[in-house]
Amino acid sequence: APPAEPAPAYAPAPAPASAPAVLPSTVTLPYGTMFLVRMMDSVSSRNAPGANFTTRLEYDLVVKGVVAVKGGSIIYGKVQSSSQAGRAVGRSTLDIRLAQMVVGGSPVPIATSGYQQAGQASIAKAAKGAAAGAAIGAIAGDAGKGAAIGATAGALKRGQTLTIPPGALLEFTLVQPVTVRTGN
Repeated sequence: APPAEPAPAYAPAPAPASAPAVLPSTVTLPYGTMFLVRMMDSVSSRNAPGANFTTRLEYDLVVKGVVAVKGGSIIYGKVQSSSQAGRAVGRSTLDIRLAQMVVGGSPVPIATSGYQQAGQASIAKAAKGAAAGAAIGAIAGDAGKGAAIGATAGALKRGQTLTIPPGALLEFTLVQPVTVRTGN
């Protein structure tokens, strides 16, 4: 029998000169992360507690240079509590919270504070590094709508319904950290 030939030696391929940076597969949004969202639905003090509504994230949420949640992502909310005042007595109240966001097609539960009307400082803070001028200009262009959005229960007359219309820009704050999967 002929002698067996030794198996050919394979050298490992040389490592590329600069390996691409590996992004983490999960990112944790810390307590206090601000969510600036635009209402897609209308919600009012006539909605029952537990009623759902839909918003869209206005800007990317970035943690340590990694986009954790892309701007434009859908975020769902719930009416926490509401009351409709009678015509002669009391004031209407409305407490809404964000409850779930969709990241990479998967639902992620979240816990936020009640909403605040997004003021210019919030918008500028959220838009830092993005097109702040365009965002502020778009909001300033809706001055009449903004005045209606800014109505609070304290500013309502007795018996009036408190309504947040579609297109309203609202700010919520994360009250518990949440970990999300990034696209990697």
